[in-house]
Amino acid sequence: MSEREITTLLSLMNQRQACLSTACKAIADWIDRQGDLPAAGKIRASLKALEADEARVRRALTSLTLDRPLPKFRS
Repeated sequence: MSEREITTLLSLMNQRQACLSTACKAIADWIDRQGDLPAAGKIRASLKALEADEARVRRALTSLTLDRPLPKFRS
């Protein structure tokens, strides 16, 4: 697998994780409105771990797209 394919795959995985997080937040809000605060709280607590790592994941993905080897010059 090439570096570009790995970067693309990791970016796609990150996007999918963000979509799942958004869906889980919507479910937690719905559960909250139904009156089951403990269940909604458990979902939100689980999502906090994802949110805590979000900045680190973004930095890692950005560094993958920016860290390129210097071109080799022929002599």
